[in-house]
Amino acid sequence: MVEKVKLVGLGGFLGCGKTTLAIELGKRIVTDLGKVVAIVTNDQGEVLVDTNLVRDHGFAVTEVVGGCFCCKLSEFITHAQQMVREAKPDILLAEAVGSCTDFQATVYAPIRKYYNEQFDLAPFVVLIDATTVLEHFDKMHNLTSPNSPIGALYSWQVKDGDILAINKVDIAAKDDLPKIEALLRGLNKDAEIIQISAKTGYNLDKLLKMVMEGSHRPRPTITKEVNYDTYATAEAELGWFNGMYRIYSDQPLIVNAIMEDLLKEINKRVRECKGEVAHAKTRFSTKEGWAKASLVISDESVGITGEVPPPSKEIDVILNIRASIDPVALTNIVRSSLEVVTAKYGARHGDWSATSFRPGYPKPYYRLVHT
Repeated sequence: MVEKVKLVGLGGFLGCGKTTLAIELGKRIVTDLGKVVAIVTNDQGEVLVDTNLVRDHGFAVTEVVGGCFCCKLSEFITHAQQMVREAKPDILLAEAVGSCTDFQATVYAPIRKYYNEQFDLAPFVVLIDATTVLEHFDKMHNLTSPNSPIGALYSWQVKDGDILAINKVDIAAKDDLPKIEALLRGLNKDAEIIQISAKTGYNLDKLLKMVMEGSHRPRPTITKEVNYDTYATAEAELGWFNGMYRIYSDQPLIVNAIMEDLLKEINKRVRECKGEVAHAKTRFSTKEGWAKASLVISDESVGITGEVPPPSKEIDVILNIRASIDPVALTNIVRSSLEVVTAKYGARHGDWSATSFRPGYPKPYYRLVHT
């Protein structure tokens, strides 16, 4: 009998740290447990920063694009089965797009029913960004009794988790952590709650143990509560931009400086248009290496992960942005920001390729009310 592959679903809103967590858990699975891991990424669009970052870290990776796992379940299964055949993983980490909800009814339940002989379902992990959940989402959208589509989506995500992992506790206000736990417990009384930092590694060994030793427990899903018209409205509030381009200069450019300035310029212009950046991330690479820059919920600071390559005359860039603004306007903002920032550094850009859109109405392949 062929041994089942452990499938670990990772969910949570845009910018909560899912890709960083997947990579760091993957490292521990390989190093500490001696097991093989593969990762499935997911997005509404194509040309993903996350897929390239996972590949940069040496993991076998495949991606499901053009819709969330729930709406592309048959494609997810095909990709997962192919990955099992080719990479022969013991563990498969599946990172859902940040606007996905109703995961247990539309992904876990169908897999249990139709693919139980192939996959062993781990607890579904939902990440919560400790730096934004109170001051942004609860303050603006009242998660206990949501007053907006985005608030409802976020609330449903929390209620869907088997494990709620409060991420970024290393940079969050310590006084906020008990309040966050109380808020989450009020929304989901059945979930296990753990505080982590995917960036520093705090409590990741404990989370990995919970995932590896635990199993998803069938329980009533939130499906009867989820209103798909509201779900669709929440997703459509965001403009999505995915692009690739190259920056050239006759003189070596300080790579991280130009990337930070670009994200800040985009953020400033989105705000001037009364919009808000939910998550902007870019992978920048040269012949000498790569790194990632990211900005979350219109923060003024830009986070850099990876080892920044030395100054270079050419930088290849992949840029993904999710913002509450018209997608055409978002594309124009990116173009104009790129012009301003490259001019500042005496550089130029080319090889532009980009798409922008609003996600369509979510139509799950399956939707089983109980898991």
